[in-house]
Amino acid sequence: MAMVSDEATSFCSHCVRAVPSANIDLHYAHCVRNLERCKMCGDMVPRKHAEEHYLSRHAPVACSLCSETVERETLDVHRGENCLQRIVTCEYCEFPLPAIDLFEHQEVCGNRTEYCHLCRRYIRLRDRCVHETSCNGVFENTAGSSR
Repeated sequence: MAMVSDEATSFCSHCVRAVPSANIDLHYAHCVRNLERCKMCGDMVPRKHAEEHYLSRHAPVACSLCSETVERETLDVHRGENCLQRIVTCEYCEFPLPAIDLFEHQEVCGNRTEYCHLCRRYIRLRDRCVHETSCNGVFENTAGSSR
């Protein structure tokens, strides 16, 4: 069972944590001597680990795919979502290619056609999803009447 404390708290002006008022002076002396705020992310880091923190989270590193320099902490997001050289898949043919080439490839690939056996028309791949929901299987003669 958790005990509810009515003890007054104060906020440490160095780390901005709530500390029991009776301990604030001792906490503050320890906090100022041993902790520093990271200039990059604002986390409180032990002084003796500040360089290790910087190197493991914020040091600039080059992306192995595109050579762009990013913070180490954001490298995985860059490689997975932002890198123009990351490999993505065409939604029409499932061909893997660099993200920078995807738009141009899909412009060409999406204009290819497939035959619809229900309505007996050729449908562009980029229109296939819309066509599949609206195709009623009725053959539409697109040629005009001979009158």
